[in-house]
Amino acid sequence: MKEGYNCAMSKLWQPQTNAYEIDTDVYSGPLDLLLDLIQKAELDITKLAIAQVTDQFLEYIRSHRDTDPDYISAFMVTAAKLIQIKSEALLPHPPVHEEEEDPGESLAQQLILYRQIKQQAHWLDERINAHLRSYVHVPQSFPTTIKVDLSGLELHDLVEALLNIVASETTPTVSSIISIPKVTLKRKVQEIISILHETKHTSFQTLVGNNHSRLNTIVVFLAVLELVKQDLVKIEQSCIFADILISAQESLLTNQEAEFSFED
Repeated sequence: MKEGYNCAMSKLWQPQTNAYEIDTDVYSGPLDLLLDLIQKAELDITKLAIAQVTDQFLEYIRSHRDTDPDYISAFMVTAAKLIQIKSEALLPHPPVHEEEEDPGESLAQQLILYRQIKQQAHWLDERINAHLRSYVHVPQSFPTTIKVDLSGLELHDLVEALLNIVASETTPTVSSIISIPKVTLKRKVQEIISILHETKHTSFQTLVGNNHSRLNTIVVFLAVLELVKQDLVKIEQSCIFADILISAQESLLTNQEAEFSFED
């Protein structure tokens, strides 16, 4: 067994030709690397699983031989344990009469404990990140309540004070009710026709008047377009953004009651 252990250790720093896919992740320690190898192989944490990933563990050390010695030295102790575990699994050995500590079982228990700690650390890290955008509401400091001596007051005094407060409060009255006038396309068309019957000419600005609300402007514009569509008016504009001049057609002047298809 000792010869097999020494042989395995001598091969640790020999170049390998088999095609391992080296993981370039930086591990926090040998247990971190060993746990990752077992999880990638989808194995349970057992003595047999540890023996199966020994070669990958040694290959990681070989690929990082130029790394900081303080970093890689921590892996060497675990590597020696792995070689011993694998050697005992492969080589026959005489029965042991006295109970000895199994390094494989001991390392497996360390891995299980390490995995639990790592999972809890990951959970705590998620909780911290989830509250990075949270702000603690600090209670405001209020002045100390002033104590009032009510020993000299009777019940009727308190009732009278309450009635005075209620009587002093007045209900606010509404001075006026504001309502939005209803503007319809049919009514606006009729207004324009009535104006053109009297003046024969008008302009868009005149029709809009002092009501420059968006609703009124849109309805006036649509009403003019409807009259143009019915060939009842003609429009002219000298240039862009100039006022639109509206003139009544002969058909409008002779037709006192024009019919339109839209609803009021």
